[in-house]
Amino acid sequence: MAEDTEYKKLPIEERCVHKLWKARVDGYEEAAKLFRELDDEKSPEWSKYAGLIKKMVVDSNALAQEKGLEAALIFVENSGFAGRTVGDVMTGIVQKCIAAPKTKTKELSVQVTLMYVEIEKQEAVLEELVKGMEHKNPKIVSACVAATTQAMKEFGTKVIGVKPIIKKLAPLMSDRDKAVRDETKQLAVEMYRWIGAAMKSHIASLPQVTIKELEDEFEKLKGERAEPTRYLKSQQEKQAKIADEAATEDAYNDDDAEAGAEEVDPMDLIDPVDILSKMPKDFYDKLEEKKWTLRKESLETLEKLLTDNPKVENGEYGALVNALKKVITKDSNVVLVAMAGKCLALLAKGLSKRFSNYATACVSSLLEKFKEKKPNVVSALREAMDAIYGSTTLEAQQESIVEALANKNPSVKSETALFLARALTRTQPTALNKKLIKLLTTTLIKTLNESDPVVRDSSAEALGTLMKLVSEKALTPLLVDVDPLKLSKIKECHDKAEIKIKVAAPKKEARPATAPAAKPAAAKPSGGSTEPKPVARPATSGARKVVKKAAGASSVAPAALSKAPSGKALATEREMTPEEVQDKADELLPADILSGLVDSNWKNRLAAVEQLLAQITSFDSKQPGISQVLVRTISGRKPGLKEMNFQVLKYKLDIIRSVAENYPVTNITVDHVATEITEKLGDAKNSGGAADVLTALSEATKLEYVVGKVLSFALEQKSPKVQSEAFNWVNKSIIEFGFKIQPKLLIEDVRKGVQSTNPTVRGAAIQLVGTMTMYMGNAVMIFFDGEKPALKSQIQTEFNKNLGEKPPKPIRGVQRSSVSPEDDEDDDGAGGSSEPEVNLADLLPRVDISSQITEALLKEMSDKDWKTRNEGLTKLQTIITDAKLIKPSIGDLAPALAHRLVDSNAKIAQTALSICEQLSTAMGAGCRSHVRVLFPGFLHALGDSKSFVRAAALNCINSFGEQGGYKEFFESEMIADALKSGSPALKSELWNWLAEKLPPLPPKSIPKEELTSMVPHLYAHICDRNVDVRKNANEAVLGIMIHLGFEAMNRALDKQKPASKKDIMAALEKARPNLPVKPLPKGKQQAPIPEETKKVVRSGGAAAAQKQGAGKAGVGAGTEKTAAAVPSRKKDEDVDTSPLLAVNSIKNQRLIDEQKMRVLKWTFTTPREEFTDLLRDQMTTANVNKALMANMFHDDFRYHLKVIEQLSEDLPNNSRALICNLDLILKWLTLRFYDTNPSVLIKGLEYLGQVFQMLVEMEYMMAENEGSSFVPHLLLKIGDPKDAVRNGVRRVLRQINLLYPFTKVFSYVMEGLKSKNARQRTECLDELTYLIESYGLSICQPSQQVALKEIARQISDRDNSVRNAALNCIVMAYFLAGEKIYKLIGQLSEKDLSMLDERIKRAKKTRKPAVPVAEVPPNNKAVTQVVQQDSIEIEDAEGNGCDELPPPDEEGTFDQAPSAQVLQLQQQLQLQQQQAQQQRTSGPFGLDPNVMAEIEKDWVRADQMVFKEYTPVDTSLLFEPIKVIPTRDGFQYPQDKFDRLIARSHYIQQNLTTSPQSNNTGHTASGISPYRSPMRIQQQQMQTHQNNMDNNMPNLADVLPKHDPQLVKIIKAVSSNDTLKARAAINELTAIIESPEKQAVLRDYEEIFIQNVLAQLKNLSQLPISQALVVYQPLLSILYTFFNANILGKTLSVACIKNLMSALLHLLADQKLTSGDDSQYNKVINGICLKVLDKANFTNIYCALIRLLRETCPVAGLPKFTDLLMKCIWRNIKMLPERTNELNYDAVILEVHEFMLALPSTWWQNRPSDTPLRTVKTIIHNMAKVKGNAILQHLNQIPTHSELHTYLIRILKNFQKDGTVSGTGVSPQRQQFSAKEIATKRISHQAHDTVSQIFKLISDKDTKQQGLQKLYDFKQQNPDIDLSTFLQGASATFHKYIEEGLAEIERQNQNAGSTQAPDNRTDVNYQNATHDPDYWMDRLQNLMSTRSASDDGSHMLDNKVADENLCLNSMNPQKVSLIRREKPELSPNRLQHIQAKLAQIKKENHAQ
Repeated sequence: MAEDTEYKKLPIEERCVHKLWKARVDGYEEAAKLFRELDDEKSPEWSKYAGLIKKMVVDSNALAQEKGLEAALIFVENSGFAGRTVGDVMTGIVQKCIAAPKTKTKELSVQVTLMYVEIEKQEAVLEELVKGMEHKNPKIVSACVAATTQAMKEFGTKVIGVKPIIKKLAPLMSDRDKAVRDETKQLAVEMYRWIGAAMKSHIASLPQVTIKELEDEFEKLKGERAEPTRYLKSQQEKQAKIADEAATEDAYNDDDAEAGAEEVDPMDLIDPVDILSKMPKDFYDKLEEKKWTLRKESLETLEKLLTDNPKVENGEYGALVNALKKVITKDSNVVLVAMAGKCLALLAKGLSKRFSNYATACVSSLLEKFKEKKPNVVSALREAMDAIYGSTTLEAQQESIVEALANKNPSVKSETALFLARALTRTQPTALNKKLIKLLTTTLIKTLNESDPVVRDSSAEALGTLMKLVSEKALTPLLVDVDPLKLSKIKECHDKAEIKIKVAAPKKEARPATAPAAKPAAAKPSGGSTEPKPVARPATSGARKVVKKAAGASSVAPAALSKAPSGKALATEREMTPEEVQDKADELLPADILSGLVDSNWKNRLAAVEQLLAQITSFDSKQPGISQVLVRTISGRKPGLKEMNFQVLKYKLDIIRSVAENYPVTNITVDHVATEITEKLGDAKNSGGAADVLTALSEATKLEYVVGKVLSFALEQKSPKVQSEAFNWVNKSIIEFGFKIQPKLLIEDVRKGVQSTNPTVRGAAIQLVGTMTMYMGNAVMIFFDGEKPALKSQIQTEFNKNLGEKPPKPIRGVQRSSVSPEDDEDDDGAGGSSEPEVNLADLLPRVDISSQITEALLKEMSDKDWKTRNEGLTKLQTIITDAKLIKPSIGDLAPALAHRLVDSNAKIAQTALSICEQLSTAMGAGCRSHVRVLFPGFLHALGDSKSFVRAAALNCINSFGEQGGYKEFFESEMIADALKSGSPALKSELWNWLAEKLPPLPPKSIPKEELTSMVPHLYAHICDRNVDVRKNANEAVLGIMIHLGFEAMNRALDKQKPASKKDIMAALEKARPNLPVKPLPKGKQQAPIPEETKKVVRSGGAAAAQKQGAGKAGVGAGTEKTAAAVPSRKKDEDVDTSPLLAVNSIKNQRLIDEQKMRVLKWTFTTPREEFTDLLRDQMTTANVNKALMANMFHDDFRYHLKVIEQLSEDLPNNSRALICNLDLILKWLTLRFYDTNPSVLIKGLEYLGQVFQMLVEMEYMMAENEGSSFVPHLLLKIGDPKDAVRNGVRRVLRQINLLYPFTKVFSYVMEGLKSKNARQRTECLDELTYLIESYGLSICQPSQQVALKEIARQISDRDNSVRNAALNCIVMAYFLAGEKIYKLIGQLSEKDLSMLDERIKRAKKTRKPAVPVAEVPPNNKAVTQVVQQDSIEIEDAEGNGCDELPPPDEEGTFDQAPSAQVLQLQQQLQLQQQQAQQQRTSGPFGLDPNVMAEIEKDWVRADQMVFKEYTPVDTSLLFEPIKVIPTRDGFQYPQDKFDRLIARSHYIQQNLTTSPQSNNTGHTASGISPYRSPMRIQQQQMQTHQNNMDNNMPNLADVLPKHDPQLVKIIKAVSSNDTLKARAAINELTAIIESPEKQAVLRDYEEIFIQNVLAQLKNLSQLPISQALVVYQPLLSILYTFFNANILGKTLSVACIKNLMSALLHLLADQKLTSGDDSQYNKVINGICLKVLDKANFTNIYCALIRLLRETCPVAGLPKFTDLLMKCIWRNIKMLPERTNELNYDAVILEVHEFMLALPSTWWQNRPSDTPLRTVKTIIHNMAKVKGNAILQHLNQIPTHSELHTYLIRILKNFQKDGTVSGTGVSPQRQQFSAKEIATKRISHQAHDTVSQIFKLISDKDTKQQGLQKLYDFKQQNPDIDLSTFLQGASATFHKYIEEGLAEIERQNQNAGSTQAPDNRTDVNYQNATHDPDYWMDRLQNLMSTRSASDDGSHMLDNKVADENLCLNSMNPQKVSLIRREKPELSPNRLQHIQAKLAQIKKENHAQ
């Protein structure tokens, strides 16, 4: 009994797979209960059972199977994961359930099948059922047929497709089993109920008896309409809503009653047939025969083919269509014409939409042929036209129809109108736009007035049908001018017309395609089913909230085409006779006014018009024709508008204007007065009034109409005044109204005006052209290309003046247009106030060349002689060239050109392609109509073997696409056909073109059917043997995926072969991330993401622990349910949204199963399939993410890389789940150890490092099965040939020692000694050495003696490395056990023993005394940590300081580590230090924590101190200039003199207090650290010097020592050879640098820090990479952190930067270091380089890089090094314009000079590449570009004859020629002067000795003035000698002292000489020219500001501050030579001189 209930303690999922059937039954029942309780279809709980459902339905026990089906039914109905199970479950149902003996089982299986259909998996279900119909067991066959019938009955044929089933009817009807035949009969009847007679042709092959039975059953179904009774999940909510509305909207349901009765096209059920291959080979030859009977035979053959095969496969039918068309148009035998027409009709029906390629070419010919009166011909032509219309549209054929309706032959007109009537009955109203309706109506109205009654009747029928289609309201406004009798005829035809297609009526709610009228059963859908189910299911889907959408009452209003009556324009107004006008006037106007208008006395006429003007607004505006009466009364009664008195005429014009403004005016009224008013535009006194009247009339009617009248009349007049004023009025009107004129009508009149001989008229017309330019843009000038050059230049000037100007906002016509009818938008070209868009294609005058395309020309183009064909093409080229712009109507030219595109002669084909390209340009957008004919030829040429033909084809395709759009290319499967049979060249080129063109195209602009037809070819070509085809096909995947979507392409992948799926899926996955992000739909917001809450799931009698586990695993989206956004799970169900790893408690069960041998033990030498299956099953049970599992067990290693990447990303956030599934992950990784891909290995080891690091931090202990199933397999890879793999394994083993008993690890490593791989044995011995050294000899298992004997055996190994490793291991044991070791290892051979003795002796000499390692007890498993030192003592390594450090080897290479994670070892070290700190002494010797707390209770810790901030004190007053305050009496010392006095005193004090000794020597004594950067030292010296000048008292901060011995000690330890010491030092420095408060401490130690880093890099380059790894990572990390700090790295010297960049770039350039590290290491170094380039001093980094380039170019180093170095320089060049103020140009130019001196241009001539030289020249070029001529001031330090000087002068000259010199104030004369003066010469030995003696005098206190005087004299005697070389090593203060001393001596000499002479040397632009006072005032202010800046002590001025016009060189004392500066600083004397000069000039100007 206990055994019976024992299984109830197991979890539900385990019970479901239990071996006991009772347990499984219980599990299924509990699972069903659980499924009912789950209310979230995306709950992770569902994923646990997704893999178990397929097992439930195929259970071997009948009762269990029944319960399993019940649970499966509930699962499928409610789970979001059900869609993934359809394949396996349906296979099991068909094989085991659907024909089961038990009735309930069969019913449940059908219910599950139907439920799968309901969740939109009908395709997979139908596929399995069709497979079941082929089963050998007839019971299964009949059951599958019955299930299909039931599904079709409930869901309809829109869900259950007919096409796969209908082919099975005939064989199933003939089955020998009666049950199968009966079920198939029921299926046929049900099918007929849905699709009707369309299926009869498919049962025609059955026996007559069977057909008779079926037809009897069909008769019973007549009149019955099939409707679905069950709906898909996505349709249920909509159907429920419709059912709710059905009660109140009966009429709606009646109108929509036929929605479900949509008939199936029989053609859809027929397979297409290729008739081209079945046609006789002599078909075309026979068709050309002279004997008509032979021609008839060929047509009869074709007719029979088309009749037998009603559906034709797509292909190239151009030749056949042309042949039939030729027979129709040319053949004289009417019988053959009728046969050809019938064949054309059959072909058009068979091709259906794909016939559209040939429709345009056929329609015009067929309509023309309607002139034939024979009834059989007319009937055939009608049939052909109706068939062709099915593949095209009226819009596409409108030109041919309009042309045929204008034909002279009445039969053609009549038949065309009848065709139009028939076509309209098959057209949707939405396919007719307003423009097309207006065109057709206007044309038919003309034929309605024909004399032939047949034509009139046909036109009336066409108009009536059109009215029926678009509604009477829409068409009536266009029929205003139609005679009432004819209008009644049209309405009669309207009543008789019958629209044969179902017009898409406006609906309030979009309904499902399969939804019928509402039925009671549909009102309450319970899970989508209406029949009671044997198994009760929770209606969870029905409980979901229904999102109600507002019923959009939007409808397509046909009334949009109607024209509402306007308040100002009465379209129905008729023209009155003069008598009527006179009668109406007599009624309206008083007699005195009427008599006064015609009075001969002008005064009486004046009084009459004044009286009439006063009364004009008092009339009733509703009176019909009032405006016409008033206007015609004024203009018609003599003298009318020919009034000679200007006053009377003015009043008459005002009356007409007032009428136009107050009453509705029509075009009829305008016609009566427009010409006369236009004539008055030339009246000098009334011109303005006439223009106002025309404006008012335009506003009352249409501007376009009035403008046309005005210009047409004005241009006929001889008066130039009238013409010019007419153009001026039009110009003004366009600005006021906007461009509401058809440009085409205006252009011709403007051209006449432009060509006028009168300049006034011509000027007005040109001005109008300028106004048009604002609206039309560049389009205007096209119409004036043919004008004379002089005239064209005037037009161009006006054109340029207005081009790009924004047109003003219209001020007239706005109000009217806002209330104008929609119809006016079409007429005016504008709607509302928006301006019309001018379509250039409609304006261009195009030529119709169809008349020139003669039959002779076409025959010549198709001649057999290629020369004749070429001549024909040449003639055609000439025709197109002469025409320039042509109309799209080119007759039969397109088919003829299509033949030439595939010409056998390549040159002919190329010419044809160029002609096609020419055609596209000449036609413009109209070329799109010929794409369908020409594009197949383009594709053929695209696959040509000759490259020039392919290039021409590509250009031609692109030209057609740019002109007409790309939509037409993707029709009729032209591209798919080309890909199907094309050459590799075609496939490659075509995929390349598609990859380029598809992504930018709008997503919905291409039919998806076209792209879908291309997908199979795409997949085939991804695996093509041709490399170019494969490459381009892969690139085209993205473009097609953008338009189709990933899901559609993924579904298409199912039909591919398994072998090719891998490559195709890889291509899809590669393209998928590049898909554009789809925006949210308008009006919808993203659903809020609810917080996750834990859900407790009841699980029957499961254990409490399992309940808790299930509750933790079942984390859902929240208990509160949100509205279901989309009930359909069709798209979402394919994506597993569950976590990668689930939290569960199944791991213990797996451990128990393995211990009890229930499953395979994870031990193997090569993984077998059963191990893979075992792991897969275990993962499925553990609810591992399905997508992750699919990738895990994929054959492609790239998917394994993706898995590792996903797991790495998931690790930090899902650590608990990882621990729950750790054994599974480790097992999967062991399988990867047996793969051959190194990248997976390395990535896997990196991931393992992260995992074990996390486990160490969590103090996790690995279970026995986790270690035993992983460690032995890991050790196999310890002997891998790749260093990266071995190092990774070694790191992982070190971590495992902290997680797993090391004694067991020792045992596994000992097993590794048995390997045949010598490298593995070596590594295992090294690992044993490490274990013995770390844990002592007690670690040896099973005993010390056994283990050491096995190790000692390896001493005699053949491999040298194994022997050495074994000896090292025994030696390590010897140091721990002493002489005892000889007993433990047993007897050795004499040779081995001597080797061991020798090794021990040598080891004793080199071994350092170490702290003995404590022995670890063998049974103490708790001790798992390595003994750590408490601290690392950093010794002060002598000889390793800053001064003694050797420079890094610049030519050497630096080894790098095969990086895993850059900071990993830092984290490990930090962790171990924390663990060491946590170790506290306990026991009797431990400290009492209570006593310690008592002692420390009053202590204040550092972190408890609070920083107190004081309010800052405003010290800005100290830095303000001293101002002179006046006395009380108002007297004041002059401010300017006071400033000069202060400046003078400062200068004297500087000379007295500055001494060279204090600045040049002894800086260490003043408190400056010797380890600081040189720039830091200089800055501090300058600051100290400034402080000494301002205050003689020493600063305490400057006296105190600045270097910290302890910090220097730490920094020096970075370069230590001891890795532990170096890493400890790096860790301490890292803590300092990472702290923003502490990092400032290192500012003065930057140089020594970098030098020690370089020394360590040099040390590491000499070590093996495995040993160097532990230091490389922290070292590079701190280097990156150092340069990433805000204040560090900015003052490094040139030499330091050069050495650092050399080391880093060598590391990057070393190729061997990049193997296997996945470029992570290089990324870190690259980041450091970028930081150095950004943070270092801009001048220093420039100089360092140039110097490094100079030193490395002559040496043969790494090839990549120079490239990397030049990339750094190029990056700096890009930054030059932004950082020019930071650059010392003198220093950089000097460095470039030394480069060119060492490596001149002649040296580079023998080199393979001179890129370094060109790079350096680019630096100079960019510097010159930035500085301009001012760069000559920075050539102080280079000789004139140098190569750099010559090159720089040449650059500046080129700049002057091009006019690109940067703005400077240096004149050309000064440039020449500077260039000569700055030239230096080589210093002789004698001069060198003299200068040295002078500087010795200056260095002495007593003789410093004497030395300065001698230096000044020497400089005067030798002006060409540059003394800057003697001061290069001196400090900045010494520079300044020398400079100021020399300046003072020069001033003294000037004061002693003639001071009255004007000194013009300060003005480099002085040319003896007088300047105004403002010039000198600006100069003075500039010099004063410069002086003040100098006196403030700011010596760090950049080049931007220095005044280049005064030739003042950069005043930075560190960077430039101040000795050679031509002009000293401005003295007070100089200021006085300039002030005097200014006063003199002012006085002179005042006197003038």
